[in-house]
Amino acid sequence: MICAYFPTTMTSLPNELVDRICSFLRSRDLWAMVRVSSRFRRLAMFPFLSRFGISHSNIQAGTISLSDSFFVILVVAHICPIQRLICFKEPGPTGQLRYKRLASILAITAPIPDIVIYNRQYMLQRTRRETVYLLARIPQAANTTFLIIKGNSTYLSRPRSTPPIRWKLLPPPLNSTSLSTTMKVLVVLFGIPLLFAYLVSAFINFGVVLVWAYRLLVGPAWPQDDRIASDAGLLVFDDWMRIQALPEKFTLVTLTEQRAPVFALRPIPGLTDAVYSSLLSSLDLGFYLQRLTVEAHTNIPHAELMAFLHRHPHLTHLSCEPHSILPSSLVSLPTPPKSQSKISTLTAPAPYIPHLLPAAPNIQRICIFFPPANKAALLSHAAFDAPAYRDALAALPAHPLSLTLALPLATTGLPWTADAEARAAAPATVHELVLCRDGPARFRAGTIRALAPWLGLFPGLRRVVFVHGAVERIPPAQRAELAEAICAACPGMSGTQDVAFNIMDD
Repeated sequence: MICAYFPTTMTSLPNELVDRICSFLRSRDLWAMVRVSSRFRRLAMFPFLSRFGISHSNIQAGTISLSDSFFVILVVAHICPIQRLICFKEPGPTGQLRYKRLASILAITAPIPDIVIYNRQYMLQRTRRETVYLLARIPQAANTTFLIIKGNSTYLSRPRSTPPIRWKLLPPPLNSTSLSTTMKVLVVLFGIPLLFAYLVSAFINFGVVLVWAYRLLVGPAWPQDDRIASDAGLLVFDDWMRIQALPEKFTLVTLTEQRAPVFALRPIPGLTDAVYSSLLSSLDLGFYLQRLTVEAHTNIPHAELMAFLHRHPHLTHLSCEPHSILPSSLVSLPTPPKSQSKISTLTAPAPYIPHLLPAAPNIQRICIFFPPANKAALLSHAAFDAPAYRDALAALPAHPLSLTLALPLATTGLPWTADAEARAAAPATVHELVLCRDGPARFRAGTIRALAPWLGLFPGLRRVVFVHGAVERIPPAQRAELAEAICAACPGMSGTQDVAFNIMDD
């Protein structure tokens, strides 16, 4: 009997045995196996990606993390679109060559909506150009506007083919109607050289315009590196950089630094409400952010501000200027942040206080000011906003705190006046009251004497402080009399040393 001999090859092995063989192969051998056939690609692809810490669930979620071998980005992008890429998260050896290799891979990869790049070895600030090099290589650089958050500054870098015109300054013109005799002599002596300087400057600027027109029409395109550096300056970061896609062809670039714990939300010209809302919901400055200021006329919806505070639980100071929150959004209260919030100091207008205090359960200091409703109210003797005052004090927490009131002394109906509606508001949790002026008017002796009974309405008050410059110059004897009147009205004070007028004596 004749038995035919059929040699066993890799293609004839069952899938289970091929999987077992793949577990013993090196990465380069697995990559070679992936390129053999569609069957081997299906069997060896995930064992190959697992060598770089990428699992099947990571690919399905669209999130991968790499510190080396960035060509894997191209492999994963062919399997499933990458939604988030994290680079250099794990500490390890790094260098400028690896960052440049990453930039070259990103340049030929489909746009990734969210990219996080860590700077573990501070390589991206050795020559202060690596960050710009990375940003210029991503596909979004050519057709989207970069919105760059660097420290407490915000920059816009719009795509354009030519750099802006840099005009050469002309010599300052002279006003002939106000010249003295000496200046007239100088004009006669130096008039011709001055006219020559004007002509030279005109020719130079004409040449600048010609060069700009040539670059616009037939010259080479403006390099993205130079465009970003011209708009935002030198970009460095010592922790991580995040690149996020926003609607309407905007790209958010966030650079975090440990030395910049302060940030200000401010109006950005050229951004629609939808783009600004997307910016606010995407912005994450990490645990370094400790002080936040919302500048005037930002008009942030209250719910979006509360969500921003929820993402930054390490905030300790929150300051909101007038017209910083959209008034119509203060109607309904969203779910407050967790009680782990570390906000200890809050400064805001009186109408905002009841809506912001849920975000600061551990508050220790509150500063309330009363901005005028409009410019006309600022110039005239408008009435004090008593309802906002009552609501703000009624919303104070139940634990002891220090309260600062910035009072517009030129208004009528202040809390200590006899006809004030707000006089009944007297929280027992205030142990220190700091009074300052909001405007040119100061506290006079008669005003302090009138507010002493109002101070007695704070049962837990133990100290009253007038900030520097808030009180007019009062003789020491009269000052002692006023301090005794305040102590007599406030039973929680131990003596006149608990009243500080902060007046500089001659």
